[in-house]
Amino acid sequence: MSITVRLPLSPRSLHVVVDMQEVFASNPQWGFTGIHAIVPNISRLAAAKPEQTLWTRFISAHSAEDAEGSWAALYRLWPGATLAAGAQMDILPALLPLVSGDDAVFDKPTYSAFHNSAFGAALKARQADTLVLSGIETDVCVLATALEAVDRGYFVVLAEDAVTSSDPDGHRQILEVIPRRLKSQLFRSDVASILEQWP
Repeated sequence: MSITVRLPLSPRSLHVVVDMQEVFASNPQWGFTGIHAIVPNISRLAAAKPEQTLWTRFISAHSAEDAEGSWAALYRLWPGATLAAGAQMDILPALLPLVSGDDAVFDKPTYSAFHNSAFGAALKARQADTLVLSGIETDVCVLATALEAVDRGYFVVLAEDAVTSSDPDGHRQILEVIPRRLKSQLFRSDVASILEQWP
């Protein structure tokens, strides 16, 4: 018998779509086809709560020379993912019609969405209590955003069938370990259950 986990969802909860961009779909160095598998479930969430859905975009450095510290090392490893190499930062075309406006999109040069101060301000302005996270990658940008959200006092729900990673093992480990370790603050659930419980 399955047990339904009660999720900390309220009318003030927000859905945050993390980095569902062309660079992670088709870029020769960073792209992976698995990103398309979660588009339908992200679409379901965004269509159900359009005014409560925010979007982030990871914006690469122009080149390794323009980045600092470990970020410069990252772009030396992946030069084809820089802006100078033509990496496409746009949200995937299949999801773009669901974006409610430019003020719902937050760009960031780092893993966590909270690097963009406007993102944190938007959460406060909406008096958000819980963030439902979808997008990529489970073990990088989704994880960084989730942990910082918890640090700032938000409950987090990982939409387990609306997140993915180019590293399947990393994806699986995050979904198994993090909700168990942060069991009073961070939850995992499928999209159907999220929509059923979200008032």
